[in-house]
Amino acid sequence: MILFHYVRLEMLRLLRDPGYLIMTLVSPLTMYLVFTNLDLGTGKGADGAVYSMVGMAGFGAIGAVMTNGVSIAEDKPLGWIRQLRLLPLGPSQAVIGRAVCAMVAALPPIVAVCAAGGLVDGVALSPGRWVAVFLLLWLGIAPLAVLGVGFGYLLTAQKAQMAALVFYMGLSMLGGLWFPIGKMPSWLADVARITPVNRYGELSWNVAGGHAPTLVGVGVLSAWAVAFTVFSVVGYRRAAQAL
Repeated sequence: MILFHYVRLEMLRLLRDPGYLIMTLVSPLTMYLVFTNLDLGTGKGADGAVYSMVGMAGFGAIGAVMTNGVSIAEDKPLGWIRQLRLLPLGPSQAVIGRAVCAMVAALPPIVAVCAAGGLVDGVALSPGRWVAVFLLLWLGIAPLAVLGVGFGYLLTAQKAQMAALVFYMGLSMLGGLWFPIGKMPSWLADVARITPVNRYGELSWNVAGGHAPTLVGVGVLSAWAVAFTVFSVVGYRRAAQAL
């Protein structure tokens, strides 16, 4: 019950941030419309629209969870973590609570870009595939949401903002959210395949194309999830000890 109220409070605080709307909703939606209308590297026709739709929805979701991490870093000098220590929340619960908050914040860009795909570009998927694509875009962001929390707890506000921006932009491009990794040099494509962002996008690309997620892809993303969880719990503990 306490965890539920904690998540609700954090959501209200995050959604009052004006930067959230620009970074996580306006930016990916605009980029999706530009990419699909100018054919910027994702292919022509329905396949290109589906690829861009998944990529830009994922791009917006990553922006949302990274914004959540930056807000944590900005809260630390204000004594917010000190207040949290008064609640019966352990490090893992605090991390999970903020990660859930980030996942909820990721819903608007996913909904907006998917809606644009269906209404503007005529992306046609069966009802089952639409549901699967949406759920995988949302649930698959969990490991990256945990990473954003770790950035917030471990870094200062300025460093967290830089780390979030590098991850948001750099790994989104490297991971294939902007254009297929098949257009990259082979060695760079091999690097892209081990990134969490590429495996996150791959979940929905596969389902949209009528294929099941690969065991390798799920395994790689799961391994990153474990690593990011440890990173975030350690970050929370260090932030609490520094008070």
